[in-house]
Amino acid sequence: MVMKKMNLRLNAYKRLSATLVCLLTTLIVGLADGAEESPTVADYRTSNDLVELHYPIEINASYREHRETSGIMFSLGYENILLDRYVSIVDFTTAYQDMFGKTEFPVYEMNISYKDNISIGALTANLGFGYGSISDGSTGVARSLALTKYTVSGSYIMDTLFEEPYVAPYVSAGIMRLSLEEKAASKTEKGNIDGLYFYQVGLLFQLNWLDSSITNKNVTDYGLENTYLDVFLSKYEPSSDVNDPNTSTDYSVGAGLRLEF
Repeated sequence: MVMKKMNLRLNAYKRLSATLVCLLTTLIVGLADGAEESPTVADYRTSNDLVELHYPIEINASYREHRETSGIMFSLGYENILLDRYVSIVDFTTAYQDMFGKTEFPVYEMNISYKDNISIGALTANLGFGYGSISDGSTGVARSLALTKYTVSGSYIMDTLFEEPYVAPYVSAGIMRLSLEEKAASKTEKGNIDGLYFYQVGLLFQLNWLDSSITNKNVTDYGLENTYLDVFLSKYEPSSDVNDPNTSTDYSVGAGLRLEF
């Protein structure tokens, strides 16, 4: 009877031990699974936090579809000027042809524009600065003429004729101030002419097609929408003051590079 009671106690002990081992194993496995599922970085965001979303520029869409409502344009260029109606401000008798013949001289220009995109193209407000000079001594007298111009103008650009502005005609009109400096031998005279009107007609030829991969990178990294070759004709009107020298011109040819941001 004693042996039988001892066997019963031993069996009960074995069953208890097996149960504890099973429970302990289950607990360990559960903790391991929980550790794998828990995030390694705590997320401290609350419902009040703001999340900033960045939408990429749709560079694969056409310019007419993805362009913004406004932009900035910057241009560098030149125009060849022939002041064939000009008379010297040093002696008031010598004509331009007697000083420099029929030689044109380049006026180098820089312009910055604010561009307002509309459904039928774009309107721009432009500020410009230019400088040019010519000199000659073939008449026996060393002569030179330099001009500096400051311009304010407006333009209409037809850059939505096509999905991409492969060719964009434009017209401009504005007002300018010319500062003149003329030298004849040892004499020098300076003068300013205000309120001169001028006009331009031109064509912008898009250059983006030369390398589309670089163009796409410029759009996304720098916001450079278009690069244009600018070819134009310009005309200066005479001053309304008869005492001012006549700096009017026929249409002069110009060219340059224009960037649109």
